[in-house]
Amino acid sequence: MHNPGLAKFLRTVSVFSDLSDDRCDELISHSAVERFDRRTVVQRSGDPHHHLYIVMTGRLEMVAHSPWGAEMTIAVFGPGSTSSWVALFLDSPAERTLIASPDTRLLAIPALPLRAFLEQQPQLYPKVLALDGKRFRALLDLTQLVLNPVRTQRLATLLLMIAEVSGDTSDQPRVLLTHHQLQQLANCSRQVLHRCLRELQSSGLIAQGYGSVQIRDVEALRDYAKRPRTASAVRS
Repeated sequence: MHNPGLAKFLRTVSVFSDLSDDRCDELISHSAVERFDRRTVVQRSGDPHHHLYIVMTGRLEMVAHSPWGAEMTIAVFGPGSTSSWVALFLDSPAERTLIASPDTRLLAIPALPLRAFLEQQPQLYPKVLALDGKRFRALLDLTQLVLNPVRTQRLATLLLMIAEVSGDTSDQPRVLLTHHQLQQLANCSRQVLHRCLRELQSSGLIAQGYGSVQIRDVEALRDYAKRPRTASAVRS
């Protein structure tokens, strides 16, 4: 059946923004809205990639696991964001786990119908590549973090990377991670993390919230992260 609400939501995703109602309904007919009242694994590491998930409400966490049993949240997808597109074309199993937070709704599109849909709509592929290409570029930026000796600039780069991986394209994207999760990703002490966050906030670049950090000006934060610093700043 024609579902104007779901069709309108589907078009908020850049890949589907120009689809007609008929094409939206075709894709929706293969999909399901999944609701989660408690923290739930929706894609387990080691299993085949079976769905593309689009977050309607709540959040979807991407969690990495070490061989020693440790886990780390490496990305959080908020409303309007999607899980990985490229993963749907891989024959290898998932290497990371996707976990829905409590009070989350996801539009779940099965991998095989979605791949068939894209084959019928080849004009969508450049948008798919652009969307996941930004994430790939952000992950490459992560490898450059170790080259910057200034901790606050490293944190600025990390925040920008997380925002791009999460798919938040708003003017003031939110990094939906707690301080503990950020501390794990930044590989620093709690004291160092708090000092760096305070410096970025006092510069007007970020605003701290409960369980999140809002980037107030993406370009200004990017300029800050790349700015040459003095020897004293490096030693700090």
